[in-house]
Formats: sequence, structure tokens, C-alpha cells
Amino acid sequence: MTHPGWGDGWNAQPVPEAPQHPETVRRRRSSAKRARRRRTVLLSVGIAVVALVGAGVWLALDAVRASDALQAARDDVRELQEQVTAGDAAAADRTLVQLQAHASTAKSSTTGPVWTVASSLPWAGDDVSAVRTIARTVDDLAQHALPSLMEATTLVDPAALAPVDGRVDLGPLTQAAPQIVAADTSVQLSAQQLDDIDTSGLLGLVAEPVELLRDQVRDVAVTTATAARAAELVPAMMGADGPRNYVVLVQNNAEQRATGGIPGSVLLLHAEDGAVAVVEQRSGGSLSGLAEPVLPLTDPENLLFGPLLGTDMRDVTFTPDFPRSGALAKAIWEREVGGTVDGVLSVDPGALALVLGATGPVTMPDGSVLTVENAVQVLLNGVYLDMPDPRDQDAYFAGTSAAVFGAVVSGQGDAPAVLDALAEAARQGRLMLWSAAEDEQARLAGTVLSGELRGVDGDSPVLGVYLNDGTQAKMGYYLDLTVDAEATECRPDGSQLVHAVVTLTSTAPADAAELPAYLVGLDNIVPLGEIRTNVLIYAPEGGGIESVRVKPDPQGLFAQFHDGLAVGGRTFTLKPGESGTLDLDIVTGRKQTGDVHIRSTPTARQKGDAVVTSSCEM
Repeated sequence: MTHPGWGDGWNAQPVPEAPQHPETVRRRRSSAKRARRRRTVLLSVGIAVVALVGAGVWLALDAVRASDALQAARDDVRELQEQVTAGDAAAADRTLVQLQAHASTAKSSTTGPVWTVASSLPWAGDDVSAVRTIARTVDDLAQHALPSLMEATTLVDPAALAPVDGRVDLGPLTQAAPQIVAADTSVQLSAQQLDDIDTSGLLGLVAEPVELLRDQVRDVAVTTATAARAAELVPAMMGADGPRNYVVLVQNNAEQRATGGIPGSVLLLHAEDGAVAVVEQRSGGSLSGLAEPVLPLTDPENLLFGPLLGTDMRDVTFTPDFPRSGALAKAIWEREVGGTVDGVLSVDPGALALVLGATGPVTMPDGSVLTVENAVQVLLNGVYLDMPDPRDQDAYFAGTSAAVFGAVVSGQGDAPAVLDALAEAARQGRLMLWSAAEDEQARLAGTVLSGELRGVDGDSPVLGVYLNDGTQAKMGYYLDLTVDAEATECRPDGSQLVHAVVTLTSTAPADAAELPAYLVGLDNIVPLGEIRTNVLIYAPEGGGIESVRVKPDPQGLFAQFHDGLAVGGRTFTLKPGESGTLDLDIVTGRKQTGDVHIRSTPTARQKGDAVVTSSCEM
């Protein structure tokens, strides 16, 4: 094209083209097509880059919104807990609405096509999916679990569970049960979703919050599972559907047994429509001397515990499996006393002391006062120092049980504090419960109340350390048990190597031989003042004891299997001030990668539970 001001001579004239060779024409056309294709590809790539950058910006903005919403939700949860604890229902309702809004924002910010595509990318998909799961889980908890729990708390005020004239009103708990069970179902589902996330390949900034939330939800899941079981079981077990009778074993840690001590005092409780009363009391010794075991004993039971396990009420707790103790106790009571027993409970002086911390002191028939500070010393030692006649001791123990029980059923003290004390007693292994009804026992299984023999708990190996007195004395008050353990190696098959040092120490005074005869033992099994104890080490399910070093005695353990678990046994005889040690290397079963749970006999001063950090999660 020419400029308008130029003359006509500058106008372009068509020039005839010279004839071209056909091959030249084909090549030129092919080159033009390639050029057009290059332009198309470049344009497509450019559009894709722009779209990818846009998607990345969109994803980043959504991630920031989600992060802010999740942080706000976390703050809401903390505030909600404080308001519920303070009993401010109106404020808690407002905070719950706010929490649900923040949780919904977090979930909506991590949904849509961009997040779906990003979750399939090989270099970022796992991290993106984990973030989406976190947001979805928090939203599920806020929209489903928490409202159900909030509704349940409006129906069940812990203070309303305090007995009035010896009776608990079971109506509110029965009414709240569906909400509590629904909340537990939601929490368990959320916990499973978080457990399904493999954090091993995630970025640290993603893996850390996943693991933190997983631990928090696991803790909540334990609480809601316990609450759901309680809501379903407590009304029926307290006689809402008909009267119930329970044998109560009061274990005496001054003469150790695997789950605590000898049942020196035995009560019969009658429960009906929420009213509970002690209807009979007997000494453990009065329920002994059966000609043969009341139930058939297995070969391992005979080898480890002997026939007294099934012929003497004082020895049914030789086994560390409390459901077995419960079945034996029920059978002995029914044979020797009569009637029908619907379940068996067990408590020890440590549990009674915890309850006294909530109810306040109780006055005994002799005018003495039992408190949280003196209960353990008085019941496990003082009685034997001050009352040489066993009949006086039995009477005192019976009076103690009745006095503490009376304080609880009369509503003395703070009801929520009493419930907390009972929960802590169960966690320490000082309060256990077995039901003769199979469906109820199935619901109790796996809880802190059940006390069953376990070698594994989910993916956590369970190591057992149990004590049985070997002297028929009451020197166990002076015996301390410590278990120091460390998971030292995570093996390729998911098993762990655990190094454990079990130490028994006699804290008896140097002049222990001068202590009252009933305390040091009447049968001269060991020199006066010494303590003889049988120690049983139960390896986790599928595992075993690889090596053991014993101090100060010669090496070696008595080996046995009990309910499929490898067991090592050793007897120690200690003079005042002496210690005995088992230094063990124990291997767990395959795929037991969780924290190691240690269950041990609760003593006068040591509680019976501990947790060791997994070597597979360091």
C-alpha cells in the first residue's frame, strides 16, 4: 500500500508470477502448515500457562482462606470448651454457630475443580488431599459431633447425677443417650479418616498439622467412645430395666495380686431404678476352701497360678485378666452364698482415696476420720499396726467400704468431682467392672474399666508387668514397682524392640522383723521382714522376650504362654532396702507401630499404667 500523496507512478502494478516447480509449491505449503501449527501450539501453551498460573493463584488464595478459617475454628474450640466448663450455655451456643461458619469456610475453600485437579498432581496431590481432609474433618466435627454433644450436655448436668436419698435419676442420661452415641459415631469416622492419611511423604508444613489434629481427634474419640458406652450401659446396669446384683471386690494392695491385691473384703450391691445399696458384706477368707475350682482352669492357669485361682475368693485376682476374675468371683459367690450375680466390680484403697478427695472426709464407726491424705496408709498399713486381731481388721475394712460408699450414694461432696475421681481410678487400674451379660461385656471390652488381658491395642503393643505376693503377708505396702522402658528400634515388618527395666524395691524399715505378726506373715515362708514376690512379664501379642538379665539373682525366667501371650516369670525375695531388677529386651508383634502401652499392677504408691513413645514415629 502507498501513501495518498504520492503520484500514480508509485502505485504497485501486478507482476505476473513465473511458473513454479510442483515440488517447490508442495514444500512451501507444508512449511506454511507447520508455521500455523507452531503458532497454534504456542498459543495453546500460553493459554495453559496463564490458566495454570491463574489456578495456582486461585489455589493459593483458597489455601490462605482455609488456613485463616481453620485457625479461627481452633480458637473457637478453645473458647467453647471454657464456656461449657463454666456452664455458660448461651455463650457456648453463639460460639458453636461461629465455629460452624469458620469450619464451613475452610471446607468450601478447599473444594472445587482446581482442588480436585491439584489433588491428582504427582508432586503435590498427597499434600493437597491431606489439607482437604483436615478441612472436611473439622467441618464434620463442627456440624455433627459438637451439636450432638452440646445437646447432650443440656440434658445431662453432671450435678444432676448426684444421688438424692440414695437414688440417681436415670431419666436425663437415658434421654441424652442417642445424641451421645451420634456424636461418637461422627468422631470415630473423623478419626478413621485422619488415620488413613499417610504422612510419611507429606511436606512438613502439612504433615505436622495432620498429626496434631490426628492426636487431638484420637483423644476426643476415646472420650466420646467412653461416654457413648456409659450412656448405653449405665441406666440398665443401675437397674432401669430391672434389679441387678453386683459383687464388689475390695482389693488390698498390701498383699499383691496381678490386678491389685487380695479381695480381703467382699460386698454385695443391689441396684434398682437408680437406687444402689449395700445388702451384704463378707470377708474374702470366708469364701475360700472349695474342694475344687468352681470353674475349670486351663493348663496355663494351673501352671502360673495354681488351683487357688478357682477355690479361694482371695485369689481370683491372681490372673491379670479381670473378666476371668469376675467370672470366677461370680461363681464362688453363687455357690457359697446363693442368689444371682449380674456383674463384678473391683476397687482398691487408692480408688477410695481418690473418691474421698471429691466427697471430703468420712467418719468411721470407731470415731477415726478417713481422708484423701491418710486413706492409703491407714487401710494398707495402719490397720495391721494398730489392730493385731484379723477379725477387727475385717470389721474395719467392712466399715470403711460402707462409709465411703455411703458418702457417694448420699450425694456428699461435688458430683462432677466424684465422677472425675472414678474416671481417674479407672485409668490407674484401681477401678474395674465386668458384666455377666455378654452384650454389655462386649461394650465394656477395650475400655479402661474392663481390665482384660491384652497384648495389643489397635496398632499399639501392650506390655504387662504383674505382681503376685508369695508370702501370705501384708508387706506389699512396702514394695515399690518401677518400669522404665524405651522403644529403641522400629523394624521393617512394623515390630518394635523395647528395652524395659523392671525394678522391685523393699522400703520396709530395717527392723521390719519386729513388725506385728499378721503383717510380716504367719507361716514363716520367708525370714520375718522380707518380701517375696512373683513377677510376671507378658510380651505383646505376636512378640516375645528376646533376652533378660536378672540382678542380683542368677539368670533365667520361667517361660509359659497364657491366652496366646508369651509370659516370663521370676520370683524375688528382698530384705529391707534391697532391690531386684529384670533388664529385658522385648520384641512386639508385626505392624505394632503405635506407642507402647505398659499395664502393671497398681501398688500403694504407683499407678498401673504408662505409655512409651513409639520408635516407629520418631
